[in-house]
Amino acid sequence: MVRVSVLGPLEVTIGGEPVPIGRRRQRAVLGLLLAARGRTVPVDRIVEAVWEGRPPAKPRSSLHVYVSHLRGVLEPARLPRTESRLLVSSPEGYALRLPEDAVDAWSFEAAVGRSRSVGAEEAGPLLDGALGLWRGEAYAEWAGEPWAEAETARLTELRLLGQELALAAALGAGRPQEVVPAAQAHVRSHPLREEGWRLLALGLWATGRQGDALAALRRAAAVCAEELGLDLGPGLVELQRAILTRQLDVLAAAVPPPAAGRTSPAPAPRASATADAAAPDALSPATAGLPVVRPRSGSRQAFVGRRRELGVLADAARAALRGGAVALVAGEGGAGKSSLLDRCAAALRSEGWTVVIGRCPDGAGAPAAWAWVEALRDLAGVTPPEHVGPLSALLDPDEVADGPRGDATAGRFRLHAAFTRWLAAAAARQPLAVFVDDLHEADEETLALLGRAAGIDGVPLLVVAAYRPGHADSALAPLMAGLARRNPFRVPLGGLAVAEVADLVRMLCGTDVSEEVVAALAERTGGNPFYVGESARLLMDGDPTAAVAGVPDGIRDVVRQRLARLPAEAAGILRLAAVAGAETHVAVLCAAAGAPAAEVVDALEVCVTAGLLTEAGPGLVRFTHPLLRDTVYSDLSGLRSGLLHGRLAEAMEQLRPDALPALALHFTRSGDPAMAGRAVEFALRAAELAEHRYAHDVSADLLRQALDAAELIPEPGDARAERAVDLLGALMRAQIRAGSADAAARTRRRALDTAQRAGREDLTVAAFTAWTEPTPWLTRSHGVADRHAVDTLERLTARPGLPPADLARLLQALVDELPGDAGAQARRNDSWPSRVAPAIPGCWRPRSPR
Repeated sequence: MVRVSVLGPLEVTIGGEPVPIGRRRQRAVLGLLLAARGRTVPVDRIVEAVWEGRPPAKPRSSLHVYVSHLRGVLEPARLPRTESRLLVSSPEGYALRLPEDAVDAWSFEAAVGRSRSVGAEEAGPLLDGALGLWRGEAYAEWAGEPWAEAETARLTELRLLGQELALAAALGAGRPQEVVPAAQAHVRSHPLREEGWRLLALGLWATGRQGDALAALRRAAAVCAEELGLDLGPGLVELQRAILTRQLDVLAAAVPPPAAGRTSPAPAPRASATADAAAPDALSPATAGLPVVRPRSGSRQAFVGRRRELGVLADAARAALRGGAVALVAGEGGAGKSSLLDRCAAALRSEGWTVVIGRCPDGAGAPAAWAWVEALRDLAGVTPPEHVGPLSALLDPDEVADGPRGDATAGRFRLHAAFTRWLAAAAARQPLAVFVDDLHEADEETLALLGRAAGIDGVPLLVVAAYRPGHADSALAPLMAGLARRNPFRVPLGGLAVAEVADLVRMLCGTDVSEEVVAALAERTGGNPFYVGESARLLMDGDPTAAVAGVPDGIRDVVRQRLARLPAEAAGILRLAAVAGAETHVAVLCAAAGAPAAEVVDALEVCVTAGLLTEAGPGLVRFTHPLLRDTVYSDLSGLRSGLLHGRLAEAMEQLRPDALPALALHFTRSGDPAMAGRAVEFALRAAELAEHRYAHDVSADLLRQALDAAELIPEPGDARAERAVDLLGALMRAQIRAGSADAAARTRRRALDTAQRAGREDLTVAAFTAWTEPTPWLTRSHGVADRHAVDTLERLTARPGLPPADLARLLQALVDELPGDAGAQARRNDSWPSRVAPAIPGCWRPRSPR
């Protein structure tokens, strides 16, 4: 068994015995491949990094020698001239295909991820073992090397997160005495991390040292003011208020009382979700006594009311225990669908359910079936499938080299069958809840898989989907019709009552607000929680009674007023983040902004403090609500958004070269002819990834995007026509696989027109022969023939020297173009055998007349 250690000095062992890796450059090749975490590293990038921009005369030959030596080290028993299983090559470059537990950094990251989906009793030992893998700094041998900096920083941040999660798990397991000294050491080493101060204060409070807990928070406030010139974040402010007012439910949510029998609290919500903060009376009877989920640092979202809705979801969960159930949560933007799902997830986890959540990303640039990729990754960490097989399309989302071949319909059937078997097996082992949020943004494959999941019965499986009515209703209609047969539990989300609006405003403003102000806000906002929250923040800066008259009637206008109060630097970074998408990497924003990283982080912290962004994970920021991002993006001019898309594209190409759909989107929307070629390249690669997941509709969208980008490429007319016909052929095949034969026929017509305008019969042949998929349905009007197409095909099939495959497809196209009787008559024509014969050489020859 090969084991590689990079969390400290580089070390490779086989069967427990260390093996030599070779000299500096050979070790650097191994380090580069390890830092890529299984992804393919292009040869040019390896050469640039290993030789630091000064390669030898034949760098590829030298690199091949290093790779050969490394293969010998990693697989000493491999026979000569046999393919390597661990260090593999492809036309793009090299990649390591080691198991997750073979590399300490990979094992560490996986353990931290798993710890967030299990209870505190299980998470503690898991995190202790993971943190014990560290023997020094990550990738210490390559400290200062540009290629290692990003991975080193990422792992270092993940280590700090792991330490904080371990402290939280110890609190959740009822061991606050152990947490206090460890948290004190943590805040001494990392005084600017608010989570450390929060855990220290909770530990002190849980051990009866309320005064020391408040003193710790005062020290945290002094550090923030002195080092950053900022006030405490809202999470610490709320904790301070809870200690002062003895809100023991806050303490019980993090540290179970001794009488609770050491029941593990629910893990923290997923990073991309909105955290909840509920008063005890906001719980429904069905969920009374369950942990209260509080806002994370940097979030000001709160959860109030929704007793009836939580009760319906609790009823759905009880029904699921008897053999499966489906629930549908419907509400307008800002109604609190995501918060309700998080609340329900916390309740189910505390009762022993496995809960996985997938979110359909809003807008273009998202990978196909991403909600299921996200959810199934979490499920695999708890209950991996018995056989991966077809599921690799969803579990290995960046791998397209072994994409589907042959009959796409059969491949998709196998994927769906494996998917349903896995969910059924996981639910049979432990009650399973699958939440899919923002279903109105879903692509066809996401909807198809949801329908499959909802159709599973006989096991304790709860499927919950949340969506906005009135958005993509036509796309959702077939799925909703199918789900109706399961008699789903329906949870419509309306506005909050006036009393609940008062509770929400009080939680956000930190003080009571007059009944007149609350009534005005409730009437103006319709009780929409997001609208109420954004309006309440406008009132924080002055007298609420006077300020309420200035609250705009539209939610986007409320958002614009809040944005207008930001410093110019913060507003500029927020616009860049809006162009990047709902969630993005801080490193990408720093690179695209072209400003010092410290200035970008300062601007982001202003946005986090203002509740516009939240820290979704190490090095990640996310808009706290899609409406915020939509408003910022829609207010940009086309010129400005094109410029920002171009900057983000170039930054992502360097930092996230595997984010294919996002790269295709940014390069295309830049509108820059100099970037059009890369836009086409990434769109084609993203389309291939979508085909790998049988998301043919997404593939077709990406190919249309590639066609739009190709129009901007400055190239001669012949080259432009060749590229267009090639792309139209790919689009045609994707449309056929998606079941859109009419659209495919129109695309072929477009390809033929392009070829004929170019005066190129070879392109006309390519346009006709691009239709390679079996289509048993009619692709033309019944009984009507396209005379021009028939004449063209007659001429083309008479051309000498055509490749047999092309001739066969042209003849098939000719038969398909003719009405039924005419097609049969053509096949009986005396000249037909002599025309068909060249298409099947060696198989058949016409018999000579007697």
